[in-house]
Amino acid sequence: MKRIWNKRKSLCLFFAVLFCFAPGVHGADGDKAGEGSPPEKPPRLTLKKAVLCEGLKELAPVNETILFSVALGGVTCFTAFDPVPKKTVVFHSWFKRDQPKKKIKLTLKPPKWSSFSKIRIRNMDVGPWRVEIADSEGKIFKTLRFSVTE
Repeated sequence: MKRIWNKRKSLCLFFAVLFCFAPGVHGADGDKAGEGSPPEKPPRLTLKKAVLCEGLKELAPVNETILFSVALGGVTCFTAFDPVPKKTVVFHSWFKRDQPKKKIKLTLKPPKWSSFSKIRIRNMDVGPWRVEIADSEGKIFKTLRFSVTE
């Protein structure tokens, strides 16, 4: 009786191992992997962070704000994308009182990428501004609004 019980245990163990490693059951065979399940969507370019700041230190934004004095001399727009599935172009479009002032083309590379653009500000630049962060097809990821003061 004991001998039959050991054979049953061995047989169960054999089929358990066979089931775990059989091709096509758990995607071991490339042609059969994912059968019956919907195809995975490729990762999309995703904006993780977008801020306006006084500048950068060690590639990180410094003094994030939405109010900039002309005395600072400039405004920096920092963006971080993760993931970046393929080499891609994005734009930082700067507007003063809804009038386009500058459009800066930035190239992103996989797997993730941070970038920035900067404008100089003078006394004539006092007023409301915005930066639109968009892809090459015009899809706007985010709009950042800020003001320049004397």
